[in-house]
Amino acid sequence: MISRKPVRSVLITGAGGNLGQKLIAHLLSHDWCERIVALDRTAPQFAIPMARVQWVEANLADPSDVQWHEALAGVDAAVHFAAQNPYPDAPWSDACASFDMTLALLAAVSRAGLQRIVFASSNHVMGQYKDAPLADTLAPGALTTSLPPGPGTRWFNGREMLQGFAYAASKLMGERACLAEAHRSNGALTSVCVRIGWCQPGENRPETINTSGLPGEDMNAGPDTERDLRWFRNMWLSNRDFTAVIERALLADAAPWPQLGIIVNGMSANRTMPWDIESTCRLIGYEPQDDIWDHVA
Repeated sequence: MISRKPVRSVLITGAGGNLGQKLIAHLLSHDWCERIVALDRTAPQFAIPMARVQWVEANLADPSDVQWHEALAGVDAAVHFAAQNPYPDAPWSDACASFDMTLALLAAVSRAGLQRIVFASSNHVMGQYKDAPLADTLAPGALTTSLPPGPGTRWFNGREMLQGFAYAASKLMGERACLAEAHRSNGALTSVCVRIGWCQPGENRPETINTSGLPGEDMNAGPDTERDLRWFRNMWLSNRDFTAVIERALLADAAPWPQLGIIVNGMSANRTMPWDIESTCRLIGYEPQDDIWDHVA
């Protein structure tokens, strides 16, 4: 049976990172969120005491660390951003560690009685659709979450061609684990996996999206520069659309969903992009406000 208790408290893993900080600021601006448990290995220096925010220093990579287990007590939902290495060039060792963290958190979340888990998956799960032959099958909006996965985006970092198989595989397996745990719980826990686009640190300005595949790097001239730049730009997720899609993932009613765990794309409303967000809007009530092509030519 699907739990219908309103979400009033949220635990955020990786709370000190780019996405975690943005989400905390957003949740603090809304009265429905009465309590935030901000979990990270080290609380950031700016983490001044706040009435609604409890910072917890704990190592999610250590299943025996009681600090993060205890932090789940009395929490309604969790948003899982934490990763051993949050970048698509992560090696297999880091990707495996990230997946282990996801498995440990899912088991603990169910034991603690949380009703919703939101997993920060990635566009890189479908990264092979950037290039032929998969790219040849795509029309605007055709890249749905029901298509077979194509893990690992290929990009040129200025020195060599890279392909983020390990990072993408850890996200894909995290999606499968979330769905399995939701079914195992018979709906006591529901899950939303958001394939997050490119939400850069800080201002996240459209014109700083580049072909390097990594935030803060310079534009690189590679063998497919024009196509790569358009692909990365179409993944843009503005700050306000990012917080909106995560908030809706936390609060959406699971009763109409086709199953107890769903996967949705998380991009802004970038016109002509291959990514489908119509199903995101329909399933969780997401209403994106921004379009990168209003800002770049």
